[in-house]
Amino acid sequence: MLSQTGRLPRYGSHLSVAGGLHLAVEEAKMLGLRSLQVFTRNQRQWNAPPLREDEIAAFAAARKSAGLDAPSAVVSHNSYLINLASPDAAQRRKSIASQRAELERCEALGIEACVLHPGAHLGAPRKPREPNRLGEPPTSDEHEGLVRIVSSIQTLLRDTRGARVRICLETTTGAGTNLGYDFAHLGHILGSVHEPERLGVCIDTCHIVAAGYDMSTAQRASDVLGQFDARVGLGAVRVVHVNDSAGPLASRLDRHAHIGQGCCGDACFRSILTHPALADVPMILETPKDGEPTGSTAKKPWDTVNIRALERIRTRSVRRATTLLWMMGCLASGISGIGCASKSALAKDAPASKAAAASGEPSPTELRQLQGGSQAVADGRLDDALAQFQAILQTNPKLPEAFIGIGDVRFAQGRYSEAEPNYRRAAALDPENFNAQFGLGRSLQVLGRNTEAITAYHRALIADPESAEANANMATAYLSLGDSAAAMGFGERAVELDPKSGAAHVNLGVAYERLGRPADAIRQYQAAAELLPVTPQLLINLVNASVADGRFEEAIATAQTLTRLSERPESFERLGWAMFRAGRYNESGAAYRQAATLDPTYWPAWNGIGVNALNAWIRSDKRDSDAGNEARRAFRSSLQANPDQPKVVKLFTTYGL
Repeated sequence: MLSQTGRLPRYGSHLSVAGGLHLAVEEAKMLGLRSLQVFTRNQRQWNAPPLREDEIAAFAAARKSAGLDAPSAVVSHNSYLINLASPDAAQRRKSIASQRAELERCEALGIEACVLHPGAHLGAPRKPREPNRLGEPPTSDEHEGLVRIVSSIQTLLRDTRGARVRICLETTTGAGTNLGYDFAHLGHILGSVHEPERLGVCIDTCHIVAAGYDMSTAQRASDVLGQFDARVGLGAVRVVHVNDSAGPLASRLDRHAHIGQGCCGDACFRSILTHPALADVPMILETPKDGEPTGSTAKKPWDTVNIRALERIRTRSVRRATTLLWMMGCLASGISGIGCASKSALAKDAPASKAAAASGEPSPTELRQLQGGSQAVADGRLDDALAQFQAILQTNPKLPEAFIGIGDVRFAQGRYSEAEPNYRRAAALDPENFNAQFGLGRSLQVLGRNTEAITAYHRALIADPESAEANANMATAYLSLGDSAAAMGFGERAVELDPKSGAAHVNLGVAYERLGRPADAIRQYQAAAELLPVTPQLLINLVNASVADGRFEEAIATAQTLTRLSERPESFERLGWAMFRAGRYNESGAAYRQAATLDPTYWPAWNGIGVNALNAWIRSDKRDSDAGNEARRAFRSSLQANPDQPKVVKLFTTYGL
């Protein structure tokens, strides 16, 4: 994995369905979104006309055209009229009926997540400015409301048995008598229903900050997500609403703001956007759409402006900021004395400017311009930053830092093929510039040009041999090229330099596993699990290494945790494999069948079913015809999903299937 993330989150937005559901999908395609949230009906009315077949077909066709046909790519948000916590039995029955109808609409449309506010208990209200009592036991009114929510959801789950759509309970601010402001409320609901796997959770960044969860620094944001994981489980999150909060911390004000214009803070968004457990979760904007952006963002859609702001937060380079702070520190100290000897020619502004233009060194004026460009990047004004860096090059075309600045802008925009030549130009002007070589390496790596990336990282390590990031990224690049021995060397160095880097431990674990050292791999994966939020991929790595080391029961326990964290076919396939290696064939077959049920095109699951059945057939001296027939059907299903499997074809010939 890249230690500086290069994979774009699944950004999306809540878009209007005026004129037809399919039009929202077409707008999402135009905006380049990777997810979408819609109201499938008028949210201000209890009843809605049934979906027509042509509506369903148009919606499905639009999703396919937009690349939003994955089951989790589109999310429904149900009506705000629904209140499953209402003490009025008639109102609660009406809410249940409306929610049931929405789930049925989602099922018809192929939508697997329906976001719902938990409900309001409508008992004794609190004063408007009275803060939430986070972490305290619920009041009697709150407890009764939670009991009613659980009962209502139980009814809904019973009435929609077999449906794939999940009810996703959204975090709230605690305004009025609304429940769901405390993570413990959601944990209680999920822990009380009989089928918690059919529920999910939606985190709203505005709501949790306004509710009183402080995410203003990296440590505080990490602590908040840790609390959520302990009380609810990050594995239950199916949707994130990325909204800034117009209200301050603990205000209980449910009012969304544009990213960077509210009170959530960069650390809040960065913690969400870079958390491995949330990597595949739709990140939906519900920010205001009225008015027009101004300045450099004028004439751009608000969704584009807000996504760029989120990307600026996600990809901001700490190293880049540190470098410019050092440069500005030199400027503030008069470019003289300790640490600035090599820049002494900049002590006098005008004469130094001429020398700088000839030598490629920045003048004090250019240093101020570089700092201005860096600040523009930090503010999300990427077009302004780009213009400033380009203006510097008009007067000093040999300034590496200006090219690095342009590279940083393009990288933040996700335009890696444009970032690469700018970093390359900076590296040509100053081959010993770490930022130039590191930027070039990570751009090439994201573009899949790993051999070239390795060359750049080598040069970066000449400039700074103590860079844990460069060593970790070298290990990743070598793993991509299949050179596990080289990856191990750089992985060990990265762990030595930064023992708290979970990514470095994962890289080293993969290298050890590929080199036939599963016990060492397990130790690295376990170290990573102590440092990083547990992800499905990390658990899969642990399962594989444990099986390779003959620790089958440990592998099974890990795989069972995996299936609870991520209900995907890959999870159950790994559980089936671990069970098979442990000789628990009946349980293995059940796990493989569950994987195939989740995705009938997932051919490894069919292979697992086939191998289990073939094993039973052989152990019966080929008398168990049912097992033989099941093996034949399973392998045929596997080959239909993936014909290029010579080993499976050979099984048919060898065993006469």
